[in-house]
Amino acid sequence: MNPHVEQLAIPFQRSMTFLSYIRGPLVNDWVEEQAQWLMDQITRGVAHAKENLWATIETRFRQAYTDTAEKQKAQHNIRDLKMKGNDLDSFIAQFAATAKKAGYDLDGEATLDVFQRALPYKLVANCVKFDHPVTWNDWTRAARHHQQEYIYLKERVKGGERRGGATKFQWRNVLNNCNPNAMDIGRMRACATFTDEEKRQRVQSGLCFRCNQKGHIARYCPNQGARAAEASTSNTPVITVQTQGPVSAAQKAQALIATLHTETEEVQDCFADELFGKKDFLNT
Repeated sequence: MNPHVEQLAIPFQRSMTFLSYIRGPLVNDWVEEQAQWLMDQITRGVAHAKENLWATIETRFRQAYTDTAEKQKAQHNIRDLKMKGNDLDSFIAQFAATAKKAGYDLDGEATLDVFQRALPYKLVANCVKFDHPVTWNDWTRAARHHQQEYIYLKERVKGGERRGGATKFQWRNVLNNCNPNAMDIGRMRACATFTDEEKRQRVQSGLCFRCNQKGHIARYCPNQGARAAEASTSNTPVITVQTQGPVSAAQKAQALIATLHTETEEVQDCFADELFGKKDFLNT
């Protein structure tokens, strides 16, 4: 409204005119309440030209309907929230703040249903299968637990340490700088490194140090040429694990994980997803 128009120059008349434009079943009671307040002020001797009359009505309007609009906006936005990437903590904080603005009870069944729909399906499935959450705290605790397990598995597949939160750059360094004392990973087959005891046993048994067969030594191994040709044409990484006895299950597992170090990040992520994350973990 233009306060310079003669009818609107006086704060009392400006306020009453403003209220006359507000109509509807949801606002009529509020309008009548404000109009009555204005009349009460005049009855008590407040001048029509008192600027505080208009300032009070304007402030009350903003407080009443700005809050309502924000609440309605939050109620709409909360249904569009989705967890993005692996940042579960930020999503939980955002969801809780939006639910508060929307006037929703975090432990309410409808609120928890919206929260579940915003999470990745497999994460929700794991929470339900293993934790049976009921309250908001139950859900956030279970979701964090399973998300951390998923991230840990992906880090292990990429060659990370058993614990800790190394950066992507650090993981990449691990993949590109393997430990030669533990296992050899590459496109060429590596010769095994034997302990003194293993060497002694092979000499006594007459075994070739290259092919493990009897009747010749490594220098004259008949399989040497075939192995070199195989190494030059094979694209499959070969793992050689140092051990004085039979390879244990743990060593085999480590060797299998180690083969993934030479794969692309896409392959590593798919491997983790297949086992635990986004695809068929519960269906295996």
